[in-house]
Amino acid sequence: MKEYDRVELISDSKKFTDLGLKKGDKGTILGPKRNGYWLVVFEGEIFQGEDGVWDCTDISAAAQDEDLKVIKESN
Repeated sequence: MKEYDRVELISDSKKFTDLGLKKGDKGTILGPKRNGYWLVVFEGEIFQGEDGVWDCTDISAAAQDEDLKVIKESN
């Protein structure tokens, strides 16, 4: 695995479910591996609030190699 790889969460550990993540969620590794963990931003939804400001529901989590698998997505 390396920075900017697309990954899928393959763990249903409580540390992820507590963040609102579930097995099968997809994300992108952002940054180098630090202390045995990758910083992964899992995709949420983009929405516009009542105030007109755009926001998203992305979730960032620290994950280890055994929690993830690299995926190839066709465009």
